[in-house]
Amino acid sequence: MQGPALGFDSPTRSAFRLYLRTGRRALADGVEVKFNPYHDPRNGQFTFAPGGPRSLTDVIVSLRGYAAVRPGGPTTRGAAGRGGSNSEAFQDPMTLHRVFPTWRGAVGGAVLAPFDHFFGPKQPAHDLTVALTQKFAATIIAQTKSIDPKYVVYESFPTTFEGRMNYLDGLRMDRARAFYNLRGDPRPLQVETFRFLQRRVDEAYRQGLKALREGRLRGRLSDQEALGNFIDIQVRKQLRQLYSFPAITSNPRHPVRVVGREYQTGESDRTYTIPDSRVGNVAFDATLARKTSGMKQIRGFFASDFQPDIVIIVRPTEAGGSYAITRPRR
Repeated sequence: MQGPALGFDSPTRSAFRLYLRTGRRALADGVEVKFNPYHDPRNGQFTFAPGGPRSLTDVIVSLRGYAAVRPGGPTTRGAAGRGGSNSEAFQDPMTLHRVFPTWRGAVGGAVLAPFDHFFGPKQPAHDLTVALTQKFAATIIAQTKSIDPKYVVYESFPTTFEGRMNYLDGLRMDRARAFYNLRGDPRPLQVETFRFLQRRVDEAYRQGLKALREGRLRGRLSDQEALGNFIDIQVRKQLRQLYSFPAITSNPRHPVRVVGREYQTGESDRTYTIPDSRVGNVAFDATLARKTSGMKQIRGFFASDFQPDIVIIVRPTEAGGSYAITRPRR
């Protein structure tokens, strides 16, 4: 699904890309529709607000048929507001400030919830899915091509809802890679990493529970420990694959890492913590347990040299769901 400049240049690699994203060896099917406001309403092309590509929180949005929101708000919302079960799904956040609309102005150490339907609608509007997904997909492709003119999509448009969901996820990740690899901006990648981790954590949680019931999963101390270890292994493996194909530089000298040591060198004894992932100034921790800003591990994340602005706790939806913790005040 990726163009040559980003390392994805053949239908064969496109099939492999699909396998990494969905775990399926055949063309997947399905997706929900989300309106993408990040384009110039005059010509449909991707654009930035004054200030260049680093002004993503204030991008120009099309207001035709949509209500404007203040800079830093979640995204534009359909004119119907909250009238329908899927009204909130027509959003396409490209920064975490839009994913967590209460972040701006929140106190240090605050717990933030993502906006409703960030991970998809509760009930798909099947009669609208195909046409709206095609239109939304075309917008994302145009945005990516505006950054990387060599970008090409080889994957055919899916025929089922689930396939279209995976299709849009892949397009959004391609756009995020373009921003990071070619513009040096990690913020869209932070959003898509969160979305990817939530889907993979939920999937691994269901697989782990099934393995426990069948007696195929055992922990040294408890079933909870066994399940948590299973989720960690599955999610980290898939995240490494996601970043490596096509390539996103991920090593100790770059701001994107998977299970890397984050050192704190300000103290006399050099210590470190190990988040599951780091993207720029954001740390991600996939876990079964509910964690708070007062815990040693979370304090260690914030005290590390890369000084994250926020730590995102990714939990299975069935176990309570995910949230973010803002940097505590000193």
